[in-house]
Amino acid sequence: MKWVRLLLVMILVVVGTASCASEPTVQHEKTDTIHLVPEGFEGQLIVIYNVEGAPKLKKEKGYTLIPYHDDGFYLTSTEDMEYGAVTDEFYYMDQKDKRTQIEQNCTYLFPNSGITITDRRLLYSAYYLTQSHCSEEFYGRGPENTANRNVAANVEEKVREEGLLE
Repeated sequence: MKWVRLLLVMILVVVGTASCASEPTVQHEKTDTIHLVPEGFEGQLIVIYNVEGAPKLKKEKGYTLIPYHDDGFYLTSTEDMEYGAVTDEFYYMDQKDKRTQIEQNCTYLFPNSGITITDRRLLYSAYYLTQSHCSEEFYGRGPENTANRNVAANVEEKVREEGLLE
């Protein structure tokens, strides 16, 4: 009986070691998104997906481009966002389309979410961009002011402004 137990333990150790040493079978995708932000902007950046009649997102060298408007929003008919390891890059755009990279510790990613309007699911991704509070803490925790964290209310207001919500 002891031999059976010992043999079973040895088999489990060998199988466990082999599974840990093998290559992962799930390939994680990357978000690969470039956020083009109006120069000097500070506040929430929100992309709303699956908006009928809005432009599709374009690609540049394998990256999805999001050209935000002055109000920090961008609506697109692209049905869904990219998922996976976040590899996003943020740039300020001046009047001549010159890009200036924004440091990662000046950005905060809110959880992705969505809203359903007349049987149509609009997904959104949201970020907060700061110029004055750039830090690892900001990157990890986001804005302290709770008013700056209320993404859902801002999405609903924008959808209402665009005439998508009655």
